Amino acid sequence: MAYALLNVKIYDYQKYEDLGFIVIDEKIIATGKMSDYKNLGYEEFNLAGKLVIPAFVSGHTHLYSTFARGMSLKFNPTNFVEILEQLWWKVDHFLDRDLIYYSSLIGAMNQLSFGTTTLIDHHASGEIEGSLGLIKKAIVERLGLRCVTAFETSDRFDVEAAIKENLSGFKLREKSLANSLFGMHALLSLSDESLKKISRNLNNNGIHIHVAESLMDEEDSISKYGMRVVERLEKYNLINEKSILVHCTHINELEMDIIKKHNAVIAVNVTSNLNNAVGISQIKKFLDKGIRVISGNDGLIPSQPIEYLNIYYLSHLKESSPIGFSLDDLKRIITNTYEYTNSLLGTKLGRIEKDAEADLLVLDFNNLTPVDENNIFSHLFYGVFPGLKPNWVIARGKIKYKDYQETEDYSIDRLEGLTQAKRLWSRINEGGNDVRFKY
Repeated sequence: MAYALLNVKIYDYQKYEDLGFIVIDEKIIATGKMSDYKNLGYEEFNLAGKLVIPAFVSGHTHLYSTFARGMSLKFNPTNFVEILEQLWWKVDHFLDRDLIYYSSLIGAMNQLSFGTTTLIDHHASGEIEGSLGLIKKAIVERLGLRCVTAFETSDRFDVEAAIKENLSGFKLREKSLANSLFGMHALLSLSDESLKKISRNLNNNGIHIHVAESLMDEEDSISKYGMRVVERLEKYNLINEKSILVHCTHINELEMDIIKKHNAVIAVNVTSNLNNAVGISQIKKFLDKGIRVISGNDGLIPSQPIEYLNIYYLSHLKESSPIGFSLDDLKRIITNTYEYTNSLLGTKLGRIEKDAEADLLVLDFNNLTPVDENNIFSHLFYGVFPGLKPNWVIARGKIKYKDYQETEDYSIDRLEGLTQAKRLWSRINEGGNDVRFKY
């Protein structure tokens, strides 16, 4: 049954309505001013001035990392590759089918509670075959969200099996709900022979790959192959307009021009870059060159608004200027994220208008100063994004959270998630010290 949200403020990063309505079924049926509203048999909810915005998209996440939260293991890295060897590669090495499913389910549930209803996931696991189907099962079928999957092809895995899994991911496509990209870990873990195999199997699909996240990726590429990371990707015809190049923390001007030439997107994940102490991307320069920049969270934190805050403030630091990166620049990244995702899923996310996707957030909003169409994004950024927890979360037209409470019972899933997390920790503690990674 269709329902109506009444007496709401509406903002979709393009238009602002101070007192309006939204009628929702599987998609948005109608929206407009309250003075134009007519009840055609809808269930009604008077939200008394709350703010409605589009639900968030994570442009790059790692759901496989979910059960690392709270885990204790020997960890004393001196460089970025040692972070991978001592933590993340151990986590993914021990993932089996149950762990893949529940880490995806619990991780997506966590991000849903912060307002994210679409996830572009970058997966890795020791058990390769069928892993992308398990992720789709958790996100799309169990939770009723949307996803884009990819498996991180790497020379530390069976490359042929990883390629086969990426190809199987393309068969999981479901319009408006699920799609796949061709996953690659990073060029520091992929030989030329592996790149040739990927290129032969790409078939004009987009890649999803970490690029120059740390300086070590560039140094490895230059020392072994005599060219920089993005040059090497281009050599094997691996970049196109569907591709996500993640981080790009240490790319140079030439590499930016190659990315722009192929109209690929850069997914920035600044909070993770801070955590790993690898640097700050030149986000303003990317935008000024006309490169499409989107935002992810790298699986580190469940809140996209925290990423938006950190993008803005860290770009001021990077530019050495309090006006070197504007709120309009940030808004461009947010809208880019919706538009890129729409191109993959065939959706109309990020808009609040007739026939757009009914993926929405209802937020408590008590503006301290006057608000209008010219300053609403400033109110949202400074007054709502810090500490944002949505009052309502709506995904695919279904109310998933209402008054901060889940509308479905996931208690059994959560209990099983705890059991699976403990099992992963035990597996790593028992066998992790003996694992050596070859790539």
